[in-house]
Amino acid sequence: MSISSAIRSRADLLAYLPLAVATTVADVLGRDRTHVSTKVALAPTLAAGVLATRSQRCPKRTGTLLAALAGSTVGDWSMYRSSRATGEASRSHMRMGASAFAIQQLGLVGLLVHDGARPKPLTSAIAATTLAGLAVLDSDGGAPDPVLTGYGLLLGSMSALAMGEGGSPRNGPAIALGGALFLVSDAAIIVGQQYAKTPRARAISSGVVLSTYTAALALLVHGLRDEI
Repeated sequence: MSISSAIRSRADLLAYLPLAVATTVADVLGRDRTHVSTKVALAPTLAAGVLATRSQRCPKRTGTLLAALAGSTVGDWSMYRSSRATGEASRSHMRMGASAFAIQQLGLVGLLVHDGARPKPLTSAIAATTLAGLAVLDSDGGAPDPVLTGYGLLLGSMSALAMGEGGSPRNGPAIALGGALFLVSDAAIIVGQQYAKTPRARAISSGVVLSTYTAALALLVHGLRDEI
């Protein structure tokens, strides 16, 4: 692929990167309208890139990526609503977001498995240990929420598979980094909810969550767009 062709195939990043920076900075600074409008535009921007380059891959891969990004869009909106609500309303939006993100994770897992990714002991242990720690941290003494637990299992599976792809000849480092950052982002959400009690701490937490999430999404989508 020539340099000009490579640039054209990644043209969506010219719009995505400013959106990622804008939504992160806006949330840190408390610019609510800017934050939500830029956040819900993230996944559709990557979806536009997938559609624009659909001739480069089979229709099934394109459809899977678009379904995953549709889940991302709904999940982003629901998680935003959750962060602006309290109590049971916040939890309800979080469950809706987790359900939407489960679609995203199913798509990513499907592509990883199709491309030959398999669980590896080290990356599986990292994902499982992280999720177990977060489950303890997020526990309120009641029964685990089945929706959030199901999403957590899918996230852990995707992250473990992706992190094990570091040596893959096809975008392996990008996929591995994306899987790791996705795990970090979700971990930062729960850690922030538990420990970010001051405005400064909440701003730092928001910056970590959004910067890692936006980077992870772009790395995974662009890493998995190409046929092996």
